[in-house]
Amino acid sequence: MRTPPAELAERLWNVADRALQQGSDLRIDDLADLTGIPRATLYYYFSGKEDVLVFLLTQQLDRGTETIATAARSEGGATLKLEAVLRAMLRTMAEHPALCTRLMGFVANGPAGAQLMGDVERTMMAPVRDLLTEAGAAGELVVTDPTDTTLALIGAVSTIAMVRTAAGSYDPDDVADRLIPLLLNGLVPRSSKDEPSSS
Repeated sequence: MRTPPAELAERLWNVADRALQQGSDLRIDDLADLTGIPRATLYYYFSGKEDVLVFLLTQQLDRGTETIATAARSEGGATLKLEAVLRAMLRTMAEHPALCTRLMGFVANGPAGAQLMGDVERTMMAPVRDLLTEAGAAGELVVTDPTDTTLALIGAVSTIAMVRTAAGSYDPDDVADRLIPLLLNGLVPRSSKDEPSSS
C-alpha cells in the first residue's frame, strides 16, 4: 500500500463507517462511487479492497489514540486514569463501530493482521497495561499479570460494545457506568478477614 495524499485520505475517511460496514461485500467500484475517487487512483494506492479496509481501520485506531492518550494523562491515581481510559475506549467504539465489529476479524485473518495488531498494541493495549502495572505497584489493584489482565479488560469492553452495537442499544456512558466498576472492583485488594474461609 502506498500512503495516499491527505485529500484522498480525507475522502476515504468520510465514508469509512459505510465502507467498513459492508466489509468483504465492498467492491472497489462501490468505493469509487462513494468517494468520487477514480477506480484507477484507488488501485494506484491500494492493492484491493482488503488493503483499503485495513487502511480505514488503522485510521480509526489512530484517530482514537488521542482521546485514549488524553484519558491516560488525566488527574488522579492510576486506577482513576484506567477508568478514564476504558471509558474513552467505549466512546471511541461508539463513534467508530467497526472497531468492535470488524477489527478482530482483520487481526485474526490475512496478512494485514500483524500490522493491525501492532496498531492495537500501541493505541489500546499499551496504555491499559502501563496503568495496570502502575496501579499494581502502588497497591491500588491486585495485578499478577498485566498482559493477561489487559487482554481481559479490553476483551470485555470490546465484546459488550460489539453486542450492544449489533443490538442497536449501545450507550457508551451507560455501559461504562455499569461495566467499569464491575471489572475493577474484582481487582481491589482484600484484607485477610475478607478472604473466604478454607474450612
